[in-house]
Parts: sequence; C-alpha cells; structure tokens
Amino acid sequence: MGLAASQARLLTITARKADCEFLSMNLSHQKLALSRSMEDVSSEYQKALNQTKLVYDYYGSGDSDMALNYGLLMTPSIYNDYYPKLVTDSKNRVVLNSAYAAAARAAGIPAEGLLGTPSSDVRNAFVESLANYGVITPAQAVGIQGVTYNNGMGLGSGASASTGLTDITYDELLELIQANCTDTESYGIMLSDAWGEGDLGARYFNTLKEGKLTKNDRSGNVTLAQLLDTNVDYSLGYLTAKGEQTPIRGAQYLQNILAGQEGDGGSNFLTWMCDQFASILGGTGASDTALQYAYNNVFDLLYPSDKIQIDLDPLNALDGMGGSDVAKRTAYNKNGKDYKNAMDELAAHNYYVGRKQREYKESYAKDVHNYVGFTYSYSKRDFWTTDKKDQTQIDISLSNLAQAFLTSYVQYMEGINTSKLEWQKGKLSDCNMYNPDKSDFMFTIVTETDVDTGDSQLYANFYDTLFNQICLNGWTENAQIDDQEYMAEMLKSGMTYISSISDDGYYYQGNYTTDRNILEVADEEAIAKAEAKYNTEKTKIENKEQTIDLKMKNLDTEISSLTTEYDTTKGIISKAIEKGFKRYEA
Repeated sequence: MGLAASQARLLTITARKADCEFLSMNLSHQKLALSRSMEDVSSEYQKALNQTKLVYDYYGSGDSDMALNYGLLMTPSIYNDYYPKLVTDSKNRVVLNSAYAAAARAAGIPAEGLLGTPSSDVRNAFVESLANYGVITPAQAVGIQGVTYNNGMGLGSGASASTGLTDITYDELLELIQANCTDTESYGIMLSDAWGEGDLGARYFNTLKEGKLTKNDRSGNVTLAQLLDTNVDYSLGYLTAKGEQTPIRGAQYLQNILAGQEGDGGSNFLTWMCDQFASILGGTGASDTALQYAYNNVFDLLYPSDKIQIDLDPLNALDGMGGSDVAKRTAYNKNGKDYKNAMDELAAHNYYVGRKQREYKESYAKDVHNYVGFTYSYSKRDFWTTDKKDQTQIDISLSNLAQAFLTSYVQYMEGINTSKLEWQKGKLSDCNMYNPDKSDFMFTIVTETDVDTGDSQLYANFYDTLFNQICLNGWTENAQIDDQEYMAEMLKSGMTYISSISDDGYYYQGNYTTDRNILEVADEEAIAKAEAKYNTEKTKIENKEQTIDLKMKNLDTEISSLTTEYDTTKGIISKAIEKGFKRYEA
C-alpha cells in the first residue's frame, strides 16, 4: 500500500506541477500582451504631443488663441477687415457650406460659375437668398440691396466703385491734418473742480517751447497738428496740495480727462485724438483696424490694469488704522515701507515712471517730454517728515501720447511681427518711435468717397466680393466645412487653400501657412486630454502587470515546492522498490 500511495501521490504532484507551469506560461503571454498594449498607448501619446491647431492671429502678435473656423472667415467683421477670406479647392473654386450653397443655387449661379459678373438683379437675388437661408437678417438684406452693386469688388477694385486709395508721405499727411483738423477741431482741456471732493491741488495744462514753459492753469486747447509738432511739447500736470504726497488721486483725475468720462462734449482726449486721426487715415478695413490697435495700446498705457492699485498708496493704507497720526505712522513703519518704496512698488505695477527727486520747480514739467506715460516726482525721500512743503508731482506728455498713437498705427500697417518700431512706458530715448526722417512709410488714404460708409456699405462690400468670386471661379458645396477640426485637417492636408484679397484688390490663393493671420500652434487642450488618457491607461496596465507578477510569483513558489515534494516522493518509491528486490533475493 505504501508503494501504491507514493506512486499515486507522484502522479498528483506531476499533474499539479504541469498545471502550474501552464498557468505561468499563460500569465507570461498576458504580460507580453500588456507590453504591446503599453507600446500602443505610448505611441498614441507621442503622436498626440505633435497635435496642432489653427488659430486666427488678428493682431499679428503671435500669441492668439482665437480658433480658426469657417464662420470667422466668411462672416463680415473687423477680424477679416470686412473682406471674405475664402476657403478654396485645387481648382480655385470657393468652398461653400450648406447655407451659402443653397443661396447660390437659389440665385441661379451654377457650380462652374459664369463667364463674368452678372447683372445687379442676380446679385440682389443672391442677397435675398442669403436672408432666406439665415446667413444674414432680412434687414441686412434690404440695406445691402440699397447699395449699388459693385462688380469690381475683389477683382482689382477698392472699397467701392466711387472710392479710390492714394499713398501720401508724412509731410503730405501733416498738410491734410493742418487743413482739416484746424483750431475748430481743437480739444478743450478743462481741469475743473467739479471732479472729486476737496482740494485737488494745482492742475496745469503746460506748453514747452524752446525751453520756455507756459502754464495754463486748469484749461487749454490743442489741435492734432500741434501735438505732432516736434518743436513744442504739450503736457498735463498735477501737483498735490502742500503736505500731501499721495499721487494716486491726481493720476485718477488725469486718467479721467484722458480716457475716462470727462472731456469736451462728453468725449475724452484719447477718443478725440483717435477720431482726428481717423478723419484722415480711416476708411479701409486695414486702416480702421490699425487705428483701433493704436487706440488700445495708448489706452493700456493710461490704464495698465483693470483696477488702480490704490492699496499700494501708503496714505490709503493708514486709513484703516486707529489711534493718532503718530500711532498710525509707527504701525505702518513696522511693515518696512516708506514713501519711496511705495512709489517703486507702483512703478513695478507698470503704473508710474519715477523721476529724479528734487525740490519742486518748473523743471518738473520741462522734464516730462522725455518720458512716455505717467511720471511722478517727490520732494523728499522721508515719507514721515513733518515738513508741510512736501509734495508729489504727476505729469504726462500729450505730445508723446500722440506720437505713440501714430507709431502703433504705422507698426500695425507694416506688420507687427516685421516692423522695427516699438514703444513702452518709460524714457522716450528707450523707444523706437516712428520718425519720418528715417522711414519711407507711405500713408494710405481714401479719396473721392461719396458712398455710405455705414454698416450697409461694409456688408455690401463683403457680399459683393463673395458674389463676384463664386460667379467668376465657381463654387463647390461641403456640408462639413463648418466643423472646425474638419476644416483644419482639410487645410493641413492640402485639400483646401486660403484665398485672400491683396493690396492690389485681387484675390490670390495660397497655403494656409502663407497667410499672415493664420498660425499653426500646439493644441494644448488635445495634448492635455491625451496625457490624461495616457496616464489612465498606463495606470490600468501597470495594475494588471502587478497582479500578474504576484500570481506568477505565487506559481513559482508552488512549482518550487512541488518540485521538492516530487523529488522526495520519487526517492521514497525508489527505496521501496530497492527493498522489495532485496527481500526476494534473500
């Protein structure tokens, strides 16, 4: 019985060992499968890191996040200068979405186009169809049809049939400004007591010519031509009341005059200046956009943040403290700040430019023409002095604001990324302002304009341009072109192109990479999603691998134990057989 039992046990061990080895091999295959899955996940993630998206870089700054889509290109707005940017195929046919295609069919425009531009009746039918299919409103359609059809738009014509464009020099621009922006168009600066409460200190409208300073207390007039005169500097100044050193209230006051609600006839200085430039330089999509760009830059200089950092003013910081003035000052001094530190902190917030400390003299206002933006000066470094003559002076050069505005305009027209012009808050000598003596830039102005320049004209220009292009080159329908990702892939793969109007009034087809307003950037959102998916899948695979490793380790332990037991049992059987032979031999 002992021998039989041992043999039975040996067979059981052998069977179990075979099962364990089979399970171990199966787990090894599963681990190999997981490795392949991990390779696939890693490969997919690596591909995702290279994902890009197309954005519309309106200002040419190189950091836009405005997603490129069909509606942005094919809807009249300032972002396309009220000219359609056309998506075209390899045959230069305009790619239309379902609504545009339905309007073209309804107007009787065949897909292959026409031999030329048709009558105004066909154009009006197209406009009416645009309203019927929801592309424009019925009111917009009526307004567009009220504007004479321009069969040259996009085919070498300018803004309208009765509008011409002329390039002029800076000297010729000055002549136009002097002739059209005369004293009757001057800006009246009133530094009154009506704003704020209490004594505002002394306010000045300063004129600096040939080193001589003229102070026109609380009022004055200036024209755009005067602001552009390099021999004279016009500025505003604010001198705090004696014993008061807080400059913020004065700066707020001047800000309100320059770009807030106060001003001549309800208009502030910056709006007036922009309107003056626009009366000469405006009238085209590019120039109007450049004017808006210049306005935004100067406004940002005057209001460098959404909220003035009043809490940085040491005097305001004292208001919340109790006790006597001495106790307040002692408490504030423990914070380690004095007046100069507070002013430096304001300057760090891109708000003020500090000037040399000195006793107050007229040199304050004489010095301001060397700076762009608000400047401050103070008479003593020790904020806690009891000297009642301590004062703070705030100044800003109006002439430099005008120069900065004109520089921004030229910079945009030359191309923000290509222009060498630049300016910022600080010393004028550190800026590269527009200098007509060093630049051959020509200013484009609109001439012989006798058409409505309102919204109807702009919309008419846009849809006349689109109408002329589909009539001349034909069109093709693509119901998916409205999908942002689909259109981007079509452009990237070379299946479609971008056709834009050039300075000569004609449309030219090119790859999206050649368009200055379209950028291909890393798709951070898609990359983030891919990274999240990769981390999730990686964790799942690693968890499965850990489970398999644990099972394989247990099987290896069991196999090792079974091998030991197998050898022992086999030895017992061998000894039993050997004893049996010896017994029979005896």
